[in-house]
Amino acid sequence: MKASTWKWIAIAFIALSAFMAFLAWVNNTMYLNEVSAEQSWASSFSWALSLVKLENKTVLVNDQTVSEPAGSAYDFNFNIQYAGYIEVIVSSSTTSNTYVEISGTYSLPWAAPNEGWTYDSGQIGVGTGGTVFFPVVPGTVTVAIGNTNAFSGATETVTIIYYS
Repeated sequence: MKASTWKWIAIAFIALSAFMAFLAWVNNTMYLNEVSAEQSWASSFSWALSLVKLENKTVLVNDQTVSEPAGSAYDFNFNIQYAGYIEVIVSSSTTSNTYVEISGTYSLPWAAPNEGWTYDSGQIGVGTGGTVFFPVVPGTVTVAIGNTNAFSGATETVTIIYYS
């Protein structure tokens, strides 16, 4: 073969190599973009999954001592951002007539004020100590710690945890 033929073969080989390098670079860039998108999606999905699985834990009240007169309750009020549940732990009480009551109000963001619905657990007896779990929705939540004593007040130590 002539030298000019080898020259054209060499030029074709170099051009083909450059084209293949360009394709490899494009493929790598697309792969890295896909990995970045998947990582972003996985991060968002992880946050949403933790929300669905109620893995976010917020201690609203930690071992607080409260007192109330006979036949009444001490109220804790919270604004809850996500649906979930409330855990109320009464670790000690000076009466066996202690109860927990969880109530809330939910209003749709686009509804007029005071349009929506309310819910209430009713009085759940915990005696001198116990734990209550109750589901909640976004909005205002009230946790009442009370006693049904007719003549004497009571003192309780309370922890309230919100899971969302």
